[in-house]
Amino acid sequence: MTDLLALPDDALVRVLALLPPRQLFSLRLMCRRLRDLCLHPNAWRSIRLRGYPKGLLKATLRLAPCLHKIRLPSSNLQAAACAISNTKCVVTKLELAVQTEFEVAWATAIVLKFSALGGLRKISLELFPGAPDALPPLLRMVYSVQDLRVLYVWDYSDAELPPSVWSDLEPRPSLTKLKYEGAPFSFLCLLLETHAATLEEIVLFVDELPTSRLGMMPRLRSLACRPSDDLSQLKSLSSLETLELYVFSEENVCFPGAEEFLLQGPSLRSVSFVSYSSCRVPSSSLLWALAKSPSAPVLERLSLCGVEDVLVAAAIPRFSSLQALTLELDAVPSDDFFRAVSPASTPHLATLELWPHGCPHAMLHDPAVQDVLVKNAGLHLRLLHTPSLKDDCACRWCIWRCHQHELRTHGGLRSAFSAHRRRPGCPRDCRRWP
Repeated sequence: MTDLLALPDDALVRVLALLPPRQLFSLRLMCRRLRDLCLHPNAWRSIRLRGYPKGLLKATLRLAPCLHKIRLPSSNLQAAACAISNTKCVVTKLELAVQTEFEVAWATAIVLKFSALGGLRKISLELFPGAPDALPPLLRMVYSVQDLRVLYVWDYSDAELPPSVWSDLEPRPSLTKLKYEGAPFSFLCLLLETHAATLEEIVLFVDELPTSRLGMMPRLRSLACRPSDDLSQLKSLSSLETLELYVFSEENVCFPGAEEFLLQGPSLRSVSFVSYSSCRVPSSSLLWALAKSPSAPVLERLSLCGVEDVLVAAAIPRFSSLQALTLELDAVPSDDFFRAVSPASTPHLATLELWPHGCPHAMLHDPAVQDVLVKNAGLHLRLLHTPSLKDDCACRWCIWRCHQHELRTHGGLRSAFSAHRRRPGCPRDCRRWP
């Protein structure tokens, strides 16, 4: 401790910023210097606080000058609402979960207080169907927060929100990212209309796509939604660069509007198809539409889930600028797919992400995998979802215990595997394999 106290104040504050809140409060008792430095804003600026235990929550709100993020589950909203009356703690990110009518009132008071202190830039709001009639004051308060940059809303309440709730409010456009799931649809439309001039990223899980409002956003760069037929109305969105489509249908349903958007819409740089169903038709048809679109020669990132690797292999040569490819398949990709990944068809491909099936160690030793790394000199292979080696694995590579130490240390299976040593331009975790 004596050595630490020999540090100048700015260096000591940087050390204190690495400690959790409970230890900062304990150090305040040691001397006058630490009493003051432990409450320096730079010591708290990166701290993320969950809403429990309640004693720590109350002490932090009473003493801390600021927080990076505070997450308040429904069980702790009352304690937080009682502790904020005299707080001066500026919070950058606020996460709330609300279930009952009383919790709506407490959450409203919390948003009001942190908004008044300034500095609130992100709100995540999870609303359950416990008190739909009490929600308008809370949503009104969230809507009126000034200089908010990011808003996530999960609303399962089916609340009815009359226009009179918002009629007297005129917040400045400030949101750059909006994620919205559920109802009420009127609140979503209000947010889109108010922040149309500033919104750049939108994620929507709603049954009806508000295309009339989305089409009026000059800065919209990224859109994630379901592949509804209404997408065809957004062909004029020239600023759009990233598209994520989520397929939930269990039937062989095609989406001609989404295919038309891909065929005639803006030149996209990044596209993701995510399937939550067992049906492969929607994602497959969307892939072929993308392969024939103006986006194909300029596409840089492609992520596919629920598409057969044979179809991917046939479409790859059309994506001549592709730099990163992610595949989530039901089995290890076929040899036909690995043969399709070549310097001739994908000259710029630098990252290939695959979901391992079976033992990841055995997959890395697969001749087709090693061959694709050798053929593509700049390629890096990553295994999705951070797999781990099992001690009782029966594959021959684990039985022989080859590379056991390498794959369990220094990033292990999370590394970017390649056929070359790390060089300029490679990821920091590039590892030559085998």
